[in-house]
Amino acid sequence: MTSNSCCPHMRTMDLLGKKHTLTIIWLLQQESPRRFNEMRRDLDVNPVTLSQRLTELESEGIIDRRAFAEVPPRVEYGLTAKGTELLPVIDQLCAWSKRHEIRTA
Repeated sequence: MTSNSCCPHMRTMDLLGKKHTLTIIWLLQQESPRRFNEMRRDLDVNPVTLSQRLTELESEGIIDRRAFAEVPPRVEYGLTAKGTELLPVIDQLCAWSKRHEIRTA
């Protein structure tokens, strides 16, 4: 039996539990659209990791990637309606963390 058949929400938890994923969603909620290098600087993340997270979020329909035919090339990312639906969930996680004084290691 796989974890997905045991717990139907595991795919969602696997995606959202990856490092930087929730922070990317939060950043896009703060200011959208955003460019790749803006997010890379704000997160201080490896470009390969950021690219992977953005690709995963785009493939799940949580963010939208918009490429412009310009020189130099310009790509912007923003939340989709599906991604915006996650914001109250993230807010609840933050509130729970504050109530229970959860700290990072």
